Amino acid sequence: MAMEGEGQLSKETVNNADSDLVKQLDLQLEELDDEEFHLPPVSELPTLESILNENDPGSISEDDSAPPQPSQHKASFSQEGGDTLSLHSRGSSDSRSRNSSDKHSSGSRTRRDPQSKTHGSILRHVILKGVAAQLISAYDRVGAGLPTTMAVGNVICVGTSHGLILVFEPTQALKFCLGSTQLGEQYGSVSALALNNDCTRLLVGFAKGQICLYDLTTSKLLQTIPDAHTPFTAVLHLKWTDYPGMAVISDSGGSVFELSIKRTMGLNSNESRCIFSGSRGEVCTIEPLLMSHFRINPGAETIILAMATISKVIVVSLRPQLKVLFSHPLKASSTTLPLIAWQFVVIQMPDGTRGVDPVLAFGREKTIYFYQLTQEELHFIPLQKMVLSYVVQGMAWLNSRSLSVMDTREQLHIIDVKSQEELEMVDLAHLGLVYASPHFKAIATGSNVSKAMALAGERSCYHSMVSFGSQVLLLGTKSFQVVTVRTWVDRLDHLVRGGHMREALQLALDIYQDKAQAVVGLKHKKEKRQQIVQEKISNMLHQYLDTGMESLPDRSNLAALNQYYTQMVPLCVKMAVGANLRNLLFGRIWETFCEDAISKGIFLEALEPYILSDQLSDMSPSITQCLLSHQETCGRLQAAEACIVHLDVTSLDLHQAMTLCWTHGMYDAIFYIYTRGIKDFITPLEELITVLCNAMDSGNALTDCQVKLGNKILVYVSCCLAGRAYPRGDIEEPILQQVKHEIFKCLTSLHTKNSKPTEECYPYLRTLLRFDTREFLNVLSLAFEEAEFTSELGMIQRQRVVDILLQVMVEGQGFGPAQLGSLFTFIARQMSRQQGAIAINRQLFDQVLCHLTSSDASSHHEERETALLELLQDGGLVHYDKDHLLEKAWNAEFYRVCEYVYEVRGEHEKIIECYLEDKMRKHQVFTYIRTVLTSPQFTDLHAQKIQQQFLAHIKTLLDIDCSRVASLLLTMPQLIPLLSDVMQKLRGDTQYMYFALNALFTYRSTHASPGGRGVDPSENLLSSDLQEEYIDLMCQVSPTQVYAYLKGAEGYRLEQTLQICKRHNQQECTAFLLEKAGDIKGAFEILLSILKSKVEDVSYYWHANCVLFLMYYYDFE
Repeated sequence: MAMEGEGQLSKETVNNADSDLVKQLDLQLEELDDEEFHLPPVSELPTLESILNENDPGSISEDDSAPPQPSQHKASFSQEGGDTLSLHSRGSSDSRSRNSSDKHSSGSRTRRDPQSKTHGSILRHVILKGVAAQLISAYDRVGAGLPTTMAVGNVICVGTSHGLILVFEPTQALKFCLGSTQLGEQYGSVSALALNNDCTRLLVGFAKGQICLYDLTTSKLLQTIPDAHTPFTAVLHLKWTDYPGMAVISDSGGSVFELSIKRTMGLNSNESRCIFSGSRGEVCTIEPLLMSHFRINPGAETIILAMATISKVIVVSLRPQLKVLFSHPLKASSTTLPLIAWQFVVIQMPDGTRGVDPVLAFGREKTIYFYQLTQEELHFIPLQKMVLSYVVQGMAWLNSRSLSVMDTREQLHIIDVKSQEELEMVDLAHLGLVYASPHFKAIATGSNVSKAMALAGERSCYHSMVSFGSQVLLLGTKSFQVVTVRTWVDRLDHLVRGGHMREALQLALDIYQDKAQAVVGLKHKKEKRQQIVQEKISNMLHQYLDTGMESLPDRSNLAALNQYYTQMVPLCVKMAVGANLRNLLFGRIWETFCEDAISKGIFLEALEPYILSDQLSDMSPSITQCLLSHQETCGRLQAAEACIVHLDVTSLDLHQAMTLCWTHGMYDAIFYIYTRGIKDFITPLEELITVLCNAMDSGNALTDCQVKLGNKILVYVSCCLAGRAYPRGDIEEPILQQVKHEIFKCLTSLHTKNSKPTEECYPYLRTLLRFDTREFLNVLSLAFEEAEFTSELGMIQRQRVVDILLQVMVEGQGFGPAQLGSLFTFIARQMSRQQGAIAINRQLFDQVLCHLTSSDASSHHEERETALLELLQDGGLVHYDKDHLLEKAWNAEFYRVCEYVYEVRGEHEKIIECYLEDKMRKHQVFTYIRTVLTSPQFTDLHAQKIQQQFLAHIKTLLDIDCSRVASLLLTMPQLIPLLSDVMQKLRGDTQYMYFALNALFTYRSTHASPGGRGVDPSENLLSSDLQEEYIDLMCQVSPTQVYAYLKGAEGYRLEQTLQICKRHNQQECTAFLLEKAGDIKGAFEILLSILKSKVEDVSYYWHANCVLFLMYYYDFE
């Protein structure tokens, strides 16, 4: 009767919607022993239903719920958007537990990294004591045995070692007890359970291979299937698929079968087929892709199954046809099992679009891989690889961003998938986790499994760690626990309750800025999510201000008060700015802290970094006035200027700001206020040039401040003429041309507005030239590159500027030779860039050329040479005498200019001297010689002249690079005939001769190939006489290398070489050559004499050391 009543109750329960189930079943979780577990008292505990069937915080947000876009390759995990629905999530309700249920299990330890206070407490760890107590009671009273496996849906099913299946309601009440101990004796322990999508059917697999199908609405046994898989093997896995009535089976033989269950004409039937044989590799785990659990409606004809053998992951499609889609090797220790898990994830595409695709996580030992499956082409795309510091034995998704893994020490780690950061760790060693090693060893069927399967399955916990939504359920031998991800609000409240308000505020800001990890419970579009979090931050800040101001230190203790405000005030500013709470920042927060001088100063200084990063560019003028006054009082003028140029001009008290700037020489701020606030680009330039002019006319050396002013004026002019605003930004497009025109007009104005009769012409231009001639001319050069100066009118303006410069500097007074030199260099470069656009008289042109080639002007050598070369290349010196120009260029060491003139004349051999004299380019002489000699446009006459230069400068070339000299002599046909002449010229110098021969023979040995390519020996370029001469020189210059050379070299004559070695007393070389010539006795006698000499030396030194030791010993005694 009791079973009938329970069956009737189950029918009513299943027929109701999940929300009705929540309202009807409100039994509470059995209260934990607070004293035993040191837990604070709470008013109400959550039900199992509220934990497992709460509104899934991983549900996809509204902006993510659009149909998936066509998948593309090279995808990446989305940075934003809500978490997606877990594959294993069943129907969820809108109910939530009314408290946090922060109850940790007995002896559990939660470890967090130093960053964990930023993340907050991510996990809730709850003991389901009602379920655990009934499992223990069934073990003690009815002999049900220990738990072996479980399945989770709208109910929890737990199998036992004696063949019973206990089915629990969401309230932890026992709903059914399926099977019996007699059935357990016949079939063995329950080894696998599987609930279908609506939790109306339960497949049960046993250790001896039988499979049973139960109806969970009536608790009736519908079918017993004895032959659905390999005989005499245990059922390791049972999984339902999206296809109606279709499941998959994995057994201890390593085979995988497809099981179809049908009901035709009132009769139950089943049919199975093998889809993977264990003889090809034993499958350890299987996981079908359950697309029906996602919000979109999948095509039921596509059934995908992931399988993992000990050494490989294989993904196949079962429908519409059996086909292998993907495989990946898994290399790891033989004691570890493979792990696989599916999850739907929001994928960010390269083009910015987003789609929702399944991601397969698989791994073994310490490595986990992530692959995206595109739903259109069924193509797998690698996403990332994760290498952990511990061995993993269990794995389950919590949501689309977070993965839970169990290591071999039974510690549960929560990892952010994208950053691979460990967010939290829970020690579950006390749990007594259930392992399925007897099933993997097939003990019930005679242990008829491979050694590899038995060894790997030693720590199998596939069925004792199961994910459900954002929860992980853990089955112990005498305990049943749930680890679930807290919602973002719960995490914040948990930190606040623990007294970590600062960490809670930081976490809230991270959530607002999409920087936080493992965030669940925000299911809206980004704007709506930020609005919700913003409201939460505002409430927390009000609470923080209330509690903070109530616990102020004694006002007489200024040090403590300053430290307290230093911790509190910047955090409030940071939160308000980061969460865009401007009204709160300049309202309640400012009002709270402005009353106290200490807190007011800290508040104002806390604004600075956000002003400089342009997060606070618009402020109340009254607060800005307080800020600038505070900075002036503290002497922080540089900070004040930096703040001014980053604030909107409307936020400033202009009178205060301008007074501050002129008083303390804040020139950047002056330019900024004039140009941004008044749109006046001329007045600050005129006024500041006048200040600089007065300073220079005073006769005193310029101070650092005045030099800084001059440099800033130059930068300002350069920016304005280039279209950029100073000190930051760009000039607005509508006024850009007008600004450029006005700046140029101001610089070239004949007199100032209120000029005196004694004022010299062009005062502004003259002042900048006097300050720094070279840099001001560089400013003009950059300005002339702009489009305004390349038109016909622009060319006229260029000529006018050059004429003014000549009038001011050449015809006027006050400029020294160095300044005039900078002017002439500037004019030469302008003439070279715009041929014919700049016209100057011949006399002045000669003066320019004389300056450029002056040997006395050692400064800016490269710049002067470049200017002259550009002028020469562009035809500006066509009328000039080339011999005179060459003489001047050579004296000024302008070797590139000389090279150009020689090249035009066709005197290529003289270019060699240019390279040899040029310290920066002398190594390029070899490349030039090779280029000239290989070019078809050069005649034999050119080659002959090159030969003469090569021979004349042979020693200089050897000093530069001996190996490249050898390369030219042995490979260039025009230089090969010079070999004997080179040797003849060098014979009088032992050192150079040795270097040349060493380079030649080294080059031949390293470039000659066994096939005869490289230097052809038939040409006899390096004769035996030359080689023996090389050996003779080697005995003199580098005697220690002779023996090694003789052993490796060929081509020398033994008799002549032997005489050379004897003449230089090279005993080892002599013995080697005698042995090579066949005189073994003579070689032995020489080596024996060498040995005797060595022994005598050793004996002498040993005797001497003994005498010294005895002398020292007796002296010591």
